[in-house]
Amino acid sequence: MNNIITLNQCSTRADRSKNLAQSAVSKGGHMITLREARENVRGSTKDAAVAAGITERTLKKWEIDCGRADLFAIHRLCAFYGISMSHVFPGKEVELLAARREVSILEKKVVEVDDIIAHLKQMGCDTTELESFVEEIRKSREAETKNAPSVGAPETFNQSHL
Repeated sequence: MNNIITLNQCSTRADRSKNLAQSAVSKGGHMITLREARENVRGSTKDAAVAAGITERTLKKWEIDCGRADLFAIHRLCAFYGISMSHVFPGKEVELLAARREVSILEKKVVEVDDIIAHLKQMGCDTTELESFVEEIRKSREAETKNAPSVGAPETFNQSHL
């Protein structure tokens, strides 16, 4: 997964949403979608829409993609859900879910490599080079994650209107 966000004026909204999702997930951030926030409080779309002063139809659209959502209404939704705006993913729900799946797959592969190394050791093989290689990859991944630019919710919502 590429953690470097290189966006410019020619970048599409889809590119921005995908890169925001990758960045949010790669940093171990705990961003959630508006739908997840509503479901966490077991709220109905009708109650949430009333609390935000919007229609149910608008809320359903924002739950799919809140990149163009009204900040004041999002703030009211977050108050209703009892969360901070910085926890709401400001893009497409499918992009965040895809980024989570990708990270999950990568983590599973790391576990599999550790299992392979353990089996090779049990068989009496020298795994020094393999362990060094895996450690280099992990350090590289940590460096990419550490150096990825920070994405704050209010600024991100404003960027989506470009």
